[in-house]
Amino acid sequence: MKMWSDVEYVYRCLADTERTTAFRDAIDAVVKPGAIVLDLGTGSGIMAILAARAGAGRVFAVEVGPYLSRVSRRNFDISGFGAKITSIRSDARALDLTIVEKPDVVISEMITTGLLGEMQAPVLSSLRDAGVIDQTTIVIPATLTTSVTLVQTHFDFLSITLRFPIFVDYFSKAFDRPVSRLSAAGHLHTITFNSSFSEDVDVNTHLTVSNQGSLNGLLLSTTTEFLGATGLGSCISYCQPVILPLTPEIDVLPGDTIAVHLRYRLGDGFDSLDHAAERI
Repeated sequence: MKMWSDVEYVYRCLADTERTTAFRDAIDAVVKPGAIVLDLGTGSGIMAILAARAGAGRVFAVEVGPYLSRVSRRNFDISGFGAKITSIRSDARALDLTIVEKPDVVISEMITTGLLGEMQAPVLSSLRDAGVIDQTTIVIPATLTTSVTLVQTHFDFLSITLRFPIFVDYFSKAFDRPVSRLSAAGHLHTITFNSSFSEDVDVNTHLTVSNQGSLNGLLLSTTTEFLGATGLGSCISYCQPVILPLTPEIDVLPGDTIAVHLRYRLGDGFDSLDHAAERI
């Protein structure tokens, strides 16, 4: 049962110039003449068209959504690159590998902060297990790094306190709220997409308090890196930092050490999330 509009979100990504330009530059940097490209979750079709325009010999554009599959196919033909692009309507995890050539480049932007949601990790894992992706494959983006910072904020919405995750500046429209950073960012995990990685995150780390305050949140932030192009942090539609609420609040002083624990399965969303912090 469809519960939200994937078309609306695809448009937000398409209209996010910072995000789309970063992917265009990465595609231009690594797609060589005649390359075989696999575009996973093609959406509007822009990444597949950019790959064809960069000189790809063949692009396989995978999309599970019926409407998006139809619209992207029309866009391929209108662009003049339709003969180079093969449309495949399929869940990328169940891709019929007999109709796909082994790619030189894989484009996959099914990414949220920390890879908590969307299906980037399960999809790429399934293709790696099937031998479609290996260490010779160029994946766009190449790596993803997630960090955590101790913060103090408030969780009031219309004068009601709701201990609910806060997506900072979500689509540039959010309740105005101060966020005080109580520590430097600490590394949680780095994933290299053309290599083997665990889909289970279970991290314990220690952070040192740098500013006095009342610790009531963990700020997760994600950056991605591309081969041959500049990296990308958060932008309007991409990897919005998220504050996970903590209870009870902890009054902290500079020099205090806080043990932070996060556990979740990549792609399973917040349903699998377990997080905590305590002074040690």
